[in-house]
Parts: sequence; C-alpha cells; structure tokens
Amino acid sequence: MASTRDFTEHLMNVIQQKQGNLTIISIEGNIVLEETAEVQKLVTPHIEDLECHGIIFDCGKVKYMDSSGLGMIVSIYKTLRKQEKGFALSNINSNVLELFSLTKLDQILTITKDLESAIQKLK
Repeated sequence: MASTRDFTEHLMNVIQQKQGNLTIISIEGNIVLEETAEVQKLVTPHIEDLECHGIIFDCGKVKYMDSSGLGMIVSIYKTLRKQEKGFALSNINSNVLELFSLTKLDQILTITKDLESAIQKLK
C-alpha cells in the first residue's frame, strides 16, 4: 500500500510503500532544510514499526540535496543502526552522489544503483 505526501509549497513529493518487511520512501524534488523536518516525521513511524526491518530511500527523482538533507540521512541511518535495522539509498544522481563522496558518507552508507539492488542488500 502506497501513500503520498505532497509538499507543494516546497516542490517536494514523497511516496511511501511497503515491500515485505521493508519500507520504500520515494522522494521527488529537493531535500533541503525546509523539507527535512517533514520527511523525518514521515519516516519516524516506520523506524518505530517493529515489523519494519529496513528503510530504502529511492532518490531517483531527487535533484538537489543540501547539508540539512545529509544530516537527516545520517540521523535516520544512526537511529536504524541502533535498532539493528537496515538503511539504503538508491538511484542517486551524479550531483547528489558527489556530495556523499566528498563527505565520505558513500563509504558508510549503503548506496545502490537501483531500487532492486537496495532491496536485495537489505533482505
């Protein structure tokens, strides 16, 4: 079952869906300061869900991410890791991937070329 949350004033759209015991969060638009608190609120119930074993951010339609977006990603990763749950990012464009590379987060986080690969990594 997928649910959609439209952040129209900031031009961001988030679609959540379950696949088995994984939650897939598909984001379209920019992950910037104005959006991070809302995305965090959206993700929190999935983090707290005992049946959710991991979260995948499908970033195929993310155009830009600022340092607040990076901070949100790291915060979600750390929270999930403490609960022994998985976290992966998929479909990241080259500009956003460069940001992860510059900060060396690409060496810590699971980043895959496509959603299917992320699902396989977290199974």
